[in-house]
Amino acid sequence: MSTTTTAAPAPSTSATATVRLAYAVRAEPEAVWQALVDGSVTPAYYYGFEAHFPALQAGAAYRYTAGGGDMITGVVEDVELGRRLVLTFDGVWAPDIAELPTSRVTFEVVEPFMPMPGVTVLRCTHEGLPAGAAADHLEIGWVAILSGLKTLLETGQPLVAAPGGTR
Repeated sequence: MSTTTTAAPAPSTSATATVRLAYAVRAEPEAVWQALVDGSVTPAYYYGFEAHFPALQAGAAYRYTAGGGDMITGVVEDVELGRRLVLTFDGVWAPDIAELPTSRVTFEVVEPFMPMPGVTVLRCTHEGLPAGAAADHLEIGWVAILSGLKTLLETGQPLVAAPGGTR
């Protein structure tokens, strides 16, 4: 996992951060993809957030909800079913996150470059974040979320209980 900071293109003079993470998951690619997009699965690893993807196609709106309200909203920018999902990302679960500009999250489900039967690599890239505390906060969040997805698929149990839920 890594966070890189680069200067934003002109005319802006602010720095942006990109969070890049990759996990080897002992699961088939189809199971990893399903865990990413299935709202009946996401609450078990994504802080209790339920994914809503009414249409997995470019231009379609999506959202993650919890407690009856939106936590993340955005638009599907690109999708290759089972392999790649590119989303705009507007988090609203906390005031400091809601103030951030729209950013982009890309998930890639790939086979390892070396023979590893039954293992899938899940890559997550979150780009367009202002450099600083918010990017650091989101990186730690992604580590917890994707570690939770990995644990759920490998053990059938959540890494931690969803807020207000039981383990």
